[in-house]
Amino acid sequence: MNVIVCRARRYSIRRILRCATCKTQRRMLVQDEAWYGSTITCCHCGDSWQDGERTLRSNKRGWRKEAAAKATAEWLAAGTYDPAAHEAWFRAETGDGA
Repeated sequence: MNVIVCRARRYSIRRILRCATCKTQRRMLVQDEAWYGSTITCCHCGDSWQDGERTLRSNKRGWRKEAAAKATAEWLAAGTYDPAAHEAWFRAETGDGA
């Protein structure tokens, strides 16, 4: 039996938003996925949310520090938000060339 796992491509966006865990404004990495919506991760505490609900937390020791470091690195790599580039990415992902 062959199993194929496809992972959606993500478009990373920098945001400063209020973290529900930290209870303050924090750097947040928003990863937009064309078919699955956005996942938001706090660069300070490592918690993530999708569709307004906090995602499951890992039971791995040190997960919070690891998740926060990964989100911070991707937040820095995302650069300045470009709405036209985001729209072009979305259209390419969905096959909407209009």
